[in-house]
Amino acid sequence: MNRCLIILFCFSQICYAQQEYDSLEIPESLPVFYGNRLSTHPLGILSSRTNHIFQTKAAKTYSLAFGISSGNIWLPYVRAYQPLNEADKDLMRSFVWNDRDYYFDQENSPSESMGFQADGIIRAYQLHLNIPLFNKHELMVNSRVFSLDGGRIPYSLLTSDRLIEWFHSNVAGGEDPFARKVYGMDQAYIRYTDEDGRTLEIDKGQFTFSGMDLNYTYYPEIKSLENHRIYTNFGMQLGLNASRYNSSLDVGLSTSLIKIIPIRNNRAIHAGAGLSAIYQNLILFGDPVHIRNRNALLSSEVLLSYIIPVKRSGCFSLALSYHIRSSMNKRKDFETIVLTGDRITSHWHYSISHFYKVLSANYLIISYSKGAFAYSIFLREDFSVDNAPDAQTGFGIKMSFK
Repeated sequence: MNRCLIILFCFSQICYAQQEYDSLEIPESLPVFYGNRLSTHPLGILSSRTNHIFQTKAAKTYSLAFGISSGNIWLPYVRAYQPLNEADKDLMRSFVWNDRDYYFDQENSPSESMGFQADGIIRAYQLHLNIPLFNKHELMVNSRVFSLDGGRIPYSLLTSDRLIEWFHSNVAGGEDPFARKVYGMDQAYIRYTDEDGRTLEIDKGQFTFSGMDLNYTYYPEIKSLENHRIYTNFGMQLGLNASRYNSSLDVGLSTSLIKIIPIRNNRAIHAGAGLSAIYQNLILFGDPVHIRNRNALLSSEVLLSYIIPVKRSGCFSLALSYHIRSSMNKRKDFETIVLTGDRITSHWHYSISHFYKVLSANYLIISYSKGAFAYSIFLREDFSVDNAPDAQTGFGIKMSFK
């Protein structure tokens, strides 16, 4: 919430300062390419999610884009029990969450349980084709693949276990705050067991085809807004999840609002806000693993981008964004849940406790566009230390053609 207030304050100050330059001529649409910024959450990668769009106009040419991102995951084994009797639930509510396992009879009290652990570098690969439809409409077809590895240097630099632990030991965080050195570094595995005993197992070196997305976006022309250099878009999303762990169909809606603020030397600031809602597992195929207990996933993102036009209809952009996403499980269930695990550090519980909280992350995005090509890189950091993922980097390239 504090980050949102800071961004809104900066936005208001920029709007006030822009009055001197409000008559400057700027392009209606600058070719800013922010790439695919979705997190490499070890369970989220199995489902369709929304990448907020901060473009002001529909594309006029076809484009093909490829993106790869790498995120460090560190979630030691935790098992959770959800009591079924009301008496047990009332008893658990009377204790602080991290004391409940001392008072809960796991052997004799009826309950549902799940277990989860994950370690390694998840690499997400996305290939999407953008198709212009008339003047105000576009269609995007996106494919999703991911892999898992140990993240050894030099294949992973900023996201490797060893660099992160060097940073903690020598810069900030303290010595081995997440007990990576205790459990062992450079490992790779994902293990999850749902309430019905169905298991998800992904090992080192394994590639998984997660699914495909079909995204339609409409860019209306609203003169009353565009007179103030404010633009909007609306999107619909259809996601087909194709892994054997989650074979299902997702449907979503999204919208974004973008304000262009001209400043000196034909430069500009884009201030954007995006909202999305996606209903996951609308249709199930077979008997997939139950990876969440709430199907409606909400997300929001605010973005500030400083844009410098370059010759031949290109631009350089430096952007900051703040992204939040609703919890995977019902937050009220955390009032009675019992977590068990190795209490080596104060972060031992995050493997499952983060399922019940709103997740957030900050992004630094650098992009460059010129002619038919556009490039972007980003750094994502999880300052709430949920480690799902912790540090994440990404690179994208887009080629436009007629």
